[in-house]
Amino acid sequence: MTTNKINPGKVFTDRYLKMMFSGLRNATLDDIHKELEQCEADNRKPVRIPRKFRNFFHETVFSARNGFNMPVFHAKGRSDKAPIVLLHGGAFIYQPVFFHWRFLHDIAIRSHRSVYMPVYPKSPEYQCATAIETLLDFVENEIQTDKVVLIGDSAGGCLSTVLTQELWQRKPNFVERLITISPCLDLSYSQETKMREYQNLDQLILLERLMTITAIWRGELDECHPWASPVFGNLKALEGSTLFVGTDELLRADAELLRDTMQKQGLQIDYQLYNNMFHTFPLFPIPEGFDAVRKITAWLR
Repeated sequence: MTTNKINPGKVFTDRYLKMMFSGLRNATLDDIHKELEQCEADNRKPVRIPRKFRNFFHETVFSARNGFNMPVFHAKGRSDKAPIVLLHGGAFIYQPVFFHWRFLHDIAIRSHRSVYMPVYPKSPEYQCATAIETLLDFVENEIQTDKVVLIGDSAGGCLSTVLTQELWQRKPNFVERLITISPCLDLSYSQETKMREYQNLDQLILLERLMTITAIWRGELDECHPWASPVFGNLKALEGSTLFVGTDELLRADAELLRDTMQKQGLQIDYQLYNNMFHTFPLFPIPEGFDAVRKITAWLR
């Protein structure tokens, strides 16, 4: 007689996703407005390091030239390796959650690199342009190294892609590697038809909710502006980058658009598609997440 082994990480992940996303998946417009009001209030509170990681990460504050005081969480690694800057996701409105801290801790331990997680300006109080200006100021003036590695998930994947494109013009070869996880890349929603097909597979994100939130995040920027939709920006800057995405998420449409457009331009992208996987799966303690982390750290060692 054989018994099925229970995977504690998978059980924990399933419970967390149901608890965090079940309400958001079926949100009404009124629910979204209440969510934004709550996020605006929450984002003014201090960011707390989870107890498990309080002896690992240290907090500083970066005072940007635009007046925004940005909390930055840092762990020191080897000085002969380019540091990692993680831009966390959260629909441009949420602060980092436990799984961001866990993921960054894992990456730091396995790669032996210094890591930074800046808690950038969020919507609805701030918009895209303020966040990009703040992050560029931080990376250009606070990271005192010749190179940097940028990693971002979801909304942070959008921001890390934009930063890579901007830095390619300002400081060529400064970005050693770009790694994105389920990035949001096209706020014009040019792939809406395909996204609606994938919606049936996506148990976490509701397309209408995403459209409402990102319209506020864009502010006065055109929906095709490269800061809002980096898939329409300088793709040569992204050559050699890595993108992780699952088959069961609507943002797969953005990933496919980037992959196909780069390939048409003769540009290489390391496209990591995982079957039956959900949005930002590498952050979670499941076999596929462990596999993705092993790949990332193998590249960075």
